[in-house]
Amino acid sequence: MAQKKIVYRCFVATLVTFMLAGGAGVTRAAEPAAVESSTSVIGAASPFIDRANKEWEVAIQTGDADALSRPYREDAVFIGPDANPVRGRAAIRAMYAARAAAKKRIAAASIQSEGRIAAGPDDVYEWGSGWIFVQSADGTRSKLGGRFLTVWHRQADGTWVIIRNLAF
Repeated sequence: MAQKKIVYRCFVATLVTFMLAGGAGVTRAAEPAAVESSTSVIGAASPFIDRANKEWEVAIQTGDADALSRPYREDAVFIGPDANPVRGRAAIRAMYAARAAAKKRIAAASIQSEGRIAAGPDDVYEWGSGWIFVQSADGTRSKLGGRFLTVWHRQADGTWVIIRNLAF
């Protein structure tokens, strides 16, 4: 069990390093002299991020897989605490639908977005923590969740979507 934790932690550390150093696989040509400021990039992304986070808090409780997967780009990747990558919006939707079918009653949910940084004119890294409170048949509650790192990308039409999401 201890070896599995070490392997998992090494995997997560490598993945986070790749995401932060590599811009989540997005490459760019040299930027023009008038580059959009970091503050304005974050300002452009924030309404999309805030709306998606609020919608997640509601949708995770109701099991609305469509709402949960809506902010993801078609080729997005979600990696949960089990370290298994889920590739593509359709697969991410299916993952959320399967969780909803498990019939665990989620009594409450919250996301705390603790930081955002522009990684270029079209990418924002967001980090924080997300929690769900599951209520069992006997009324006891358990808290599940943890830290996350999400990479948001601005599309050509100006909307922002998730391209990578790592939940610890």
